[in-house]
Amino acid sequence: MIESVRSVLRNSRVLSPGFPTPCSAPKAQRRGRRLRSGAGMPLPAPPARSTPATGLQCTLLIVLAAVVIVGCGRGAQNSQEAAPAATSAPAATATPAVTDYPRPAKPSKAYRLGVSIPHLANPHYVGQAYGYIDEAQNLGAQVTLLEAGGYEHLDKQVSQIEDLIASKVDAIIIAAVSGPGTVGAVEAAAAAGIPVINVNVMTDSDKVVTRIRSDDDVIGRMQADFMGERLKGAGNVVMLRGAPGTSWAEIRGNAFRKQLAAKYPKVKVLGEQYSQSTPADGLRLMEDFLQTYPQINGVYNGADSTAVGAAQAVKGAGKAGSIVMTATDFQLDTEKFIREGLISASVLQQPVTMGRWGVRAAISYLEKKPVPPVMFTGLMTATKENLDTLDLSTLRAPTGWTPPAR
Repeated sequence: MIESVRSVLRNSRVLSPGFPTPCSAPKAQRRGRRLRSGAGMPLPAPPARSTPATGLQCTLLIVLAAVVIVGCGRGAQNSQEAAPAATSAPAATATPAVTDYPRPAKPSKAYRLGVSIPHLANPHYVGQAYGYIDEAQNLGAQVTLLEAGGYEHLDKQVSQIEDLIASKVDAIIIAAVSGPGTVGAVEAAAAAGIPVINVNVMTDSDKVVTRIRSDDDVIGRMQADFMGERLKGAGNVVMLRGAPGTSWAEIRGNAFRKQLAAKYPKVKVLGEQYSQSTPADGLRLMEDFLQTYPQINGVYNGADSTAVGAAQAVKGAGKAGSIVMTATDFQLDTEKFIREGLISASVLQQPVTMGRWGVRAAISYLEKKPVPPVMFTGLMTATKENLDTLDLSTLRAPTGWTPPAR
């Protein structure tokens, strides 16, 4: 059985044509080479269940003693409903993604759950790991937590999924290092009768029970709105998209561009780059941008890890406070740079909640309870003005907590 599963994996580790591989990005982005400009790479066509209710994007309205940015709306793709049939039956309507997911009853069986995440170098995934483990304890489940060591280590994540299949866990939860690259692993698990829960970073496989994530399209639009307003509708920006091959880097970046073009056409994107999501990459690429484009007014970051490095480059160039910088997530250095005014705003996901919901979905499915196909966790925006009013319990692990990953 395991040999046949491994055969499936070996024959399916193929990336979509024209899509960047995680390992190829650093070579194409060496210092001194010409920075890429113009439109971003297209996202591969999603599988049938990879998109929530067709054309629907949604975010939560969150108020935490201070005003928090909100957004909600239908995507332009399907803004017009189909006309009713002549029989006068009501037209079909899209079902919104779930935005609240209470804890199920504790099952009588102690289920074994395997969790594979990209890495634990970013506090975002430490918070997510805490959500998995703490929620599993509340529900009497056991968790095996595995990290791939970075988005560039697709082979390691695939190997970890193989090991989880071989150990016959009851369910697998995956935050994918690559959308197309994890298709074979996910489908091998499904073929072995193991349900797969997809959390945070999407696989391109449709063989998953549910997808639990932030609405990355809304994250991109929130950053664009903040940028456009701060620049008063005109200026030059550069983009640090994040890790190639990931759903979030594509969707957020594309939404950012689209929103700027629609609402702030005088805000121009001078160039964009993909990289692994590390401060070192953000520093290096921002230094290159500053040398290539002397008149930069704004910087988009798909993740806050690159923003931390980019902020250091801006400060080193003597331009602190003169460049609007946006990001996603809220590690300690991000908070520090927001307080100092180097990062203007960051859209905050809820990684602890993602982890909790992933475990809840796995347990519910194993207990033969209905599981929504798509669930969106909440978003809020951190700025210098509201930092001290934010509830961080859904974002960060408790101080001093360390994950037992291997």
